[in-house]
Formats: sequence, C-alpha cells, structure tokens
Amino acid sequence: MKKLVTIISALAVLAMLISACAPAATPTAAPEPTKAPEPTKAPEPTKAPEPTKAPEATEAPLGEVLKIGQITSASGAMSLYSQQQTRGFEIGLEYVSGGKKDAEGHYIVASRPIEVLIGDDELNPEKGVQIAREFIEKDGVEILQGPVSSSVAVALTTVALENQMVLMIDPAASAFTTGPNFNPFVFRTSRTSYDDTLIIAKYLVENVGKTFAHIGVDNAFGKGSGVALKFAVEKFGGQLIADIYAPLETTDFTPYIQQAMDSGADCLFLTWSGIGYVTLFQQLADLGALEEMQVATGYGDNASFAAVYGAAIGQIGLNVYHYTAVSNPVNDFLTTRHLELYGEPPDLFTAGGMASAIALAAALEKTGGVTKGDVLAAALEGLTFEGPKGTYHIRPGDHVCEQPMNILKLVDINPDTDGDGKNDYKFFETVYVSEYNELDVPCTLVDPYASRCSMNK
Repeated sequence: MKKLVTIISALAVLAMLISACAPAATPTAAPEPTKAPEPTKAPEPTKAPEPTKAPEATEAPLGEVLKIGQITSASGAMSLYSQQQTRGFEIGLEYVSGGKKDAEGHYIVASRPIEVLIGDDELNPEKGVQIAREFIEKDGVEILQGPVSSSVAVALTTVALENQMVLMIDPAASAFTTGPNFNPFVFRTSRTSYDDTLIIAKYLVENVGKTFAHIGVDNAFGKGSGVALKFAVEKFGGQLIADIYAPLETTDFTPYIQQAMDSGADCLFLTWSGIGYVTLFQQLADLGALEEMQVATGYGDNASFAAVYGAAIGQIGLNVYHYTAVSNPVNDFLTTRHLELYGEPPDLFTAGGMASAIALAAALEKTGGVTKGDVLAAALEGLTFEGPKGTYHIRPGDHVCEQPMNILKLVDINPDTDGDGKNDYKFFETVYVSEYNELDVPCTLVDPYASRCSMNK
C-alpha cells in the first residue's frame, strides 16, 4: 500500500513539472472588424491621341537654270555705266533671293537658279542685236536686260518682239523704247527723258528764266531728251528756242556752245553721257557760257564728279539716283553690300540694275518661274514694288516705270565727312525728292498701240 502511494505521488509531481514547463495558453484575440472596402476609383479618362504632326514642308525641287542675257557697253565711253548696271543687278539678285544659292553659286528666284550672261555691244546697235540673238539661239537665254545705250535699246525692241521675250531696259533713258518703238514685250525700270526734264523744268522756269537752249548728243538718248525738254518747258510756260545736237565722239564743242550762246536763251540744258561731259564742261567754262547762261543738267556719276562739276558749286540740278538722297531698307542694303564688295558706295546707275532684278524677281514669283513672254509681261504690267529709290510702278499700258527723281544742290566737290582721307561722295544737299507718280510722264505710244494709253488711267 505504501508503495502504491509513493508511485502516485511521483506521478503527481511529474505532472506538475510538465505543466510548469508548458507555455501558458494565449487568450484568443477578438477578430478586428472587417474594413469596409474602399470605393473603387473611377478610371482615368483616356487621353485623346495627339494629332499627327503634318510633315515639315520640304523645299520645292529646283527648276532649270534661268539664263538672263545682259547687254552692256563694257568697252567705250560708257563702260563705267555698264559696271554700275551689272553690279547693281547682281546685288539685286542677292537681295531678292535672300542670298540663297544653288551648288553652282547661282542665286535662286522662284525655285530657279539664275545665271547672268554678259555681252558687250560696244555702243553699236547692230552688235547689240547680234549678241542678243546669239544669247537666245545658242545659249537659251529667256530674258534680256539692259542696255546702257539708248540707240542699242531701240534696236533691241525688235529682238524682243521677234522672240516674244521680255526685254527689261535699264539704264538707257530714251522715251522712244516705251513710246514710238514700243511693243508688248518691252519694259523698263530706267527713268525716261521726260522724268529728267519735268523735274528740272518747273524749277528753272519759275526761278531762272523762260527761254531755253539745248545741247544734246546726236543719238536716241539726246533726241529723246530734246523732245521731252520741249514738252516739259512748254508745260510750265517756257519756250525751247535752240535745239542743238553733236556727235558722241565730239571733242571740240565750240561751235555748238557758241550757237547756244547766240540764241540769247536764259537757260542751257545739256543732255550728254560718258567721258565727253568733262570736255563739254571745260569748254563751257572757257567760252564764258557758265557766266552768261544758267547751265543745267543731270548730276552724273561719282567717279568723274570733281572733274566735271568743279565749276558748279552752289548749283542745283536734277539727279536720277544718289545714295545719300534717300533712306529706305532697300537702299540701305544696296549701300552696305556695295561698300563691302567694292569699297565704295553705289553710283548713278547701280540702283537701276538692282531695280531691274527686283522687278523681274517679283514677276517670276507670280508666274512660278515661267518666262514665256505673254505670261511674264502680264505679271509685270501694273507691278508696284519697293526699290533703292523708293516706290516704283510699271504702268500697264506703255510700261513706263514711274519712280522718284531728285533735285540736289552741289555743296562740296571733295567731301571727306568721316575724316579718313577718302572722298565719300557726299556732294549734295537734298532739295527735293518727287513722289513716284508725281511727274505725270506723258504716254507717247503710237499706232498700233496708241489705244493702250487708256490702260494707264
């Protein structure tokens, strides 16, 4: 019995030890309340697809090279004017093209590279016609530009008509090309003889005297100027009483000057061109004509100015273009580029060459580069554009180019306004600059084109 008790006691102790070593029971936590589900977010709106970008415009492919035949007088008495013509035309192409060139270095206008071919007419109308025809037939020229000589310009009007090709005249000034010798393919950016005489005649009649003598070169330029002078002087109440002509090659002007002095005219108007001007003025001074009569003419090129006009300080005269007489963006470009390229400012006919390039480019942009005579002519008729002299307008009927003209006073023969020891050609005070449409140049067309004058209204 005692043994049984001992066994039971031992078992009891063992049970207590096992219980002590076992981990205490963890009370079961109450379950957390179930969270309400979060509200479902509305789906992000689908972004509209970005519009497809239009492909960047690609440059139009270049068309064929457009060849322009430029007729000049690179040799002879008017070579300086030809240089001005060609320089101005080249700078004009740079201006209208924005300086853009093709791989061969041609300026691009209306998606066509422009190549300028230059020919020397030697002041000979037959030579000028020969060169123009060779340009067209052998070289594929599509437009003619120039010349310097009015006699050559008159001859070239026939070539333009035969080939139904635009001839853009500059710097030749004879009114005959857009008068009696007109045809629908002849245009000009040059002024006419009427511009010269109208701008100065009013001033002289009102301020000097009413009777006029005229010495002109015996060619289309001089004869045209004589006709225009008579018209202008009579329009303002004066009279042309002696109309005198001498050959371009004249070196002794004595008989012509004497004839003018013997007429008793108050004013002597001169129409000359080239280096003969120097001799003419020297002999006018030697014979006393400058003291006896009011001698008036157009102020010429910068290079020969001191030699020609040395006796004319204080005189007032007409001027086609001088770089100091106007201020506009086109003239600023011309002056800046000319100084950069040639170390001197632009001269008398540089502006005309540039104006021709601007007018042709504007028409070519209209036609999309098409040069067919009737198409290009239609684009040029009535064209108004901005050039180095200001506003220009090509009349639709007779193709006269209306443009500003200058009255200037000569104040210095050898100006050096910046003190660098070089003549800067700032010879003048500007007296007056006309509006482009102020002078009312007459329409001088004859049959079969006379009826076109009404198109100018």
